[in-house]
Amino acid sequence: MNFTGSDWCGWCKRLDKEVFSTKEFGDFAKDNLALVEIDFPSRKAQSDSLKKANDALKNQYRVQGFPTIVVLNGEGKELWRQVGYLEGGSKVWLGKIRALKKE
Repeated sequence: MNFTGSDWCGWCKRLDKEVFSTKEFGDFAKDNLALVEIDFPSRKAQSDSLKKANDALKNQYRVQGFPTIVVLNGEGKELWRQVGYLEGGSKVWLGKIRALKKE
């Protein structure tokens, strides 16, 4: 799950550009991940029900800042959490995720 501020958070934008929007990450994610974006924009319109649902997820997963990435297994158990930007692009992110699959 990607907790993001897509239209105001510089680190979130960088993470999207340098990791999530890359072909390498997209190819891996297509076959191995269920991607979920929980967005907290400041300028984009969102329905009240979506805002309420996003806030509930933010509270459930104790998100304190953006970006926060939470990786869950198929049973919903948290396997990894990254708060803030992690340098190194898609190679570093994919390395972390692949290591989780081996555990």
